[in-house]
Amino acid sequence: MYILGVTGNIGSGKTTVARRLGDHGAVVSHSDELAKEILQNDAGILDQLCQRFGSDIIDNSGRLKRHILAERAFSSPESQQFLNQLIHPEVRKVTLSRIAQAHQGNKNLFVIDAPLLFEAGVDAICTSVAVIAADNIYRQDRVEKRSQILEDDFTRRDGLQMSMEEKMERADHLIFNNGSLEDLLLQVDLFYKGLKL
Repeated sequence: MYILGVTGNIGSGKTTVARRLGDHGAVVSHSDELAKEILQNDAGILDQLCQRFGSDIIDNSGRLKRHILAERAFSSPESQQFLNQLIHPEVRKVTLSRIAQAHQGNKNLFVIDAPLLFEAGVDAICTSVAVIAADNIYRQDRVEKRSQILEDDFTRRDGLQMSMEEKMERADHLIFNNGSLEDLLLQVDLFYKGLKL
């Protein structure tokens, strides 16, 4: 089975690429969505987060206030590292289980959609890595439209990730997302055909 890691920096379009590969029959695991599930449902992790970031990150019904956690976790490299060291091993464990299930189901392509793919060391379990690259102006505009994240917040969060340049250097495949959605999807379709699975 071919395991493809898909990554990029904030607003690069990696999730769109992963979903398009899913349309072609790939099994897709979205690490961000998985991390959110774990953060919400793992009592031990929630307890550690409250100890580090304050009990007010949980609302009265016991739900995680993700926007407050994000604000505090992305306030410094140390805070982000704490969160990552807490969540990355759990995400990796579930991802490996999903890979095993896909392998048993005779699937030929498994896609890991992960913004921190290199930072978490997930590239080590991938057959290859595709980096979705976009110029800063496009990435920022997309994030502002999708998540209402302002320029300062975008710059701060983006700065906590590996630079786009380094990701591009480490990539096995590059897909550029400086154009329209249709352009991106066409590139993904061509990329998928080129894998010759």
